This record gives sequence, structure tokens and C-alpha cells, in this order.
Amino acid sequence: MKRIALIVSLLAAGAWLLCAQNAQPNIASVNIDLTIDPAVIEGPLKPMNAVNNGPYIDDAVQMLDFRILKIPYSRTHDANLGYYGERVVDISAIFPDFCKDPNNPAAYDFRETDAYIKTLIDSGCEPFYRLGQSIENQTAAKYNIYPPRDYKKWAKVCEHIIMHYNEGWADGFHYNIRYWEIWNEADLDQSSGRWKTEPRTWGAPIEEFHKFYAVAAKHLKERFPGLKIGGPSYCRIQGTKTYFPAFFEYMRDNHVPIDFISWHKYGSEPSVYLMEADLIRGWMKEYGYEDAELILNEWNYRRIKSGNGSSNERYNRDSRISMRGAAFAGAVMSAMQHASVDMLMYYDYRPDTSWCGFYDNQTEARKSLFYTFYAWSKLKGDVCECKVEGGIGDVYPVAAVDGGRTVLMLTRYNGDNNTCNLARVTISLKGRGFKDVVFCHLTDEEHIYTEMPIFPNADGTLSLELGNNSIALLEL
Repeated sequence: MKRIALIVSLLAAGAWLLCAQNAQPNIASVNIDLTIDPAVIEGPLKPMNAVNNGPYIDDAVQMLDFRILKIPYSRTHDANLGYYGERVVDISAIFPDFCKDPNNPAAYDFRETDAYIKTLIDSGCEPFYRLGQSIENQTAAKYNIYPPRDYKKWAKVCEHIIMHYNEGWADGFHYNIRYWEIWNEADLDQSSGRWKTEPRTWGAPIEEFHKFYAVAAKHLKERFPGLKIGGPSYCRIQGTKTYFPAFFEYMRDNHVPIDFISWHKYGSEPSVYLMEADLIRGWMKEYGYEDAELILNEWNYRRIKSGNGSSNERYNRDSRISMRGAAFAGAVMSAMQHASVDMLMYYDYRPDTSWCGFYDNQTEARKSLFYTFYAWSKLKGDVCECKVEGGIGDVYPVAAVDGGRTVLMLTRYNGDNNTCNLARVTISLKGRGFKDVVFCHLTDEEHIYTEMPIFPNADGTLSLELGNNSIALLEL
């Protein structure tokens, strides 16, 4: 019996070794040719570097970081789940007693939200205001994610919030905040039926949300024709249980104006983000909303593996603050620049959440993602043509030209395939060759935005090597 057991063990070990050998990554170099044509303009550089939330209130270091990164917009969703206060942004926080008169300034409590919005403004960005409620993940009770008792009155409350921040109403301000989004992820629990027993974002059928949205959007757009009113920030896009077509159909049939369409995506493959953008754009065209902006205003790295539970989330959290998460972000930003998307808003900037890749949530030290956004901030002007041959899907380029100067950002991201080979990238600049040294700033597992010279080849091209999960910025 011992001998049989030994033979079985040896056979098992041999089989494992054979599988392990077969699973070894391909270490052959990937050769990529990249040609940049500054004379061909593809369009303006888009705000792919917007975020949700922002610095601590009155935190001079984080506010300076925000300005350094040149964050253009900050979405205010889930602000009360962080360090901004408990009575901030949400309608139930600002207008706590729904029985009161929405025309009475005394019915509103703007104090914590005023401090929060001022911090965003002082940090150099424009708020992207989410009108509605934060997600309620608690299970013991639900409070504010049910449909308002009076849709028109809810819209009037929102009207006065806009008046406070844009027209000075109730000792307010003149911030000229342009984007106002109605609600958040009403479709989250619809396909599972969870909205009936334990809703997190909308405690009613999706059809009721369509009625609510239509009333609110019509009222706000009539009152503020110059502002951008939109939504619905749906998060279930693919499969048979997507609710976007029904949303568009109801809005079209009821003549509801929409300035922007927002949606959410968490994943680990840039190609899926592109696919969802194409799906939504197709629906927008089909139902007559092709002129609206398309905004992905929640996104981040998340890889789902069934049955792993909390360990899966630990992996995702660790990935977001690693070079993998930084390269993933660079790949998505670069890919979406070339897609029919108008803006991205990374979730989330708050260091005290596991969704933040900018900082360590204990020490607040800058992590690799910070330098992804810093590299993007160096892109200015108009995007010019980039042609890539070989290794497509492995290296994501964006080049922008401003005042005759071209800046190239290269991101190499290969998902979770543990690729360890090098990508040899040969860069050509159409119309002229490189004669002088070019400086590259490299961020990878060994470098943090490290400057290094690249000397031209004899044929006037440049060559550099990129490991997996790396970002290079070149000023050409």
C-alpha cells in the first residue's frame, strides 16, 4: 500500500510539474512599432482624469496634490461616507424635513456641504454635483433610498440647492457649477429582486425611477436651461437584465431632455469598458439622444472570482494601490480617449477608502496611481494620430500636441496574466527623425516617475523597453 501511495504521489507530482511548466509565461519580447503624426489632429484631449470626491477639508497638502494633478472635475457622490461630515451633499442631509416649504431658506442646512464644495473649488476643480442619496449598505434598516413622496417637490428642493451654489440664494455662492446628476445606480438591485427586501440605492421598481427621473429632469432643465442635467448612472449594462433601453424609451416617449448620460463600470480589462461605451452610444443613437455627452463617472480596478469573498476584495484593494492598478488606470484612460466617451471620473480620491489608489490609506503616502494621473496632466492641447503595429492591446498610447510640442504617454498593461517579458517599442515621428536626446519619465515596479535619457537610433527613431504594468511619458 505504501508503494502504491508513493507511485500515486509521484504521478501527481509529475502531473503538477507538467502543468506548471505549461503555465509558464511567454518571455519572448514583444516588438511594437509606433508612429506619431502631429499634423493629424484626432480631437481635443478629454477630461479622462476627473475623480469622485477630493482632498480633506483644509488639508493643504492634499489640496496642493489636487492642483498638481490638475483634476478638472470632482463628483460629489458618497461624500458622507468619508471625512466630509454626515450631513453633506445628499438631499436628505440638506433638506432634512421633507414636510417643510422648499422655498424657505430656514428649511435647509448647507453648512457641511458648503465647506466641502469650497474645498473642491479651492483645490482647482469644478464640482460635478450628484443630486440624490448615497448608497445604503447597512442591513438593519434603510432610510433615504426610497422614492420621494412628491417628485415635483423633490425637484424644487434640487432647484433651490442649485440656486444656493450658482445664484447666491440663502447666503449662497456663484460657483457656476454646470453638471447636475439625478440619483445614483437605481438599477443596482433590480435584476436580483433585492430592491424588494434589502435595497441599497432605489427601493422601488425601475419603472418608478423612470417616472421620478422624468419629473425631476424636466423641471430642472426648464428652470436652468444653460446647465447640464443628466443621469441615470446605471451600473448594470451587459446581459439580458440591462435597464438602459427601457430608460431611453421612456425618456424619448415623454420628451425628457438629457444633457449627459452617466454609467458605472468596475472591471480589470479595458476592452470591456470600450464595449460598454459602444453599447450605450448605440442606444443613445437609437432613441434620439446621440448629441448627449457620455460620461463614465464611477470606475476602478475590480476583478471578480466567485467564492473568494473577502479575500477577493483584499486582492482588489491591494491591486488598486499597486503598479498593476496604476497601469490599469493608464490603459483605461488612454483607451477611452480614443472612444466615444466624453469624460471619466475615477472612484475614489478619499484616502480613507479601499477604492483610493492615490494614497496608502494608513500613511497617506503617494502610490503609483498618483503618477499615472500626474503623467496625464502633462498631456496638453489636441490629440494627434498614433499608429501602433505589433503587440496591439498590450501598449496603450496617447500623444498630444500643443504649440508645436508633442508629448507621448505610453502605458503597458497586460491584465492579471503575470506577463514578465519586455515590450520593445520603436517610436517614429512622422515628417522628421529624432536627432537629439529625448527624456522619458518612467513609472514601473522599480521607478517612480524617474527621468532617463533616450538616445536616437541611427535611423532617427527612438527605442525603449517597457515591462508589464509600466507608464512612460516622453516629451518629444
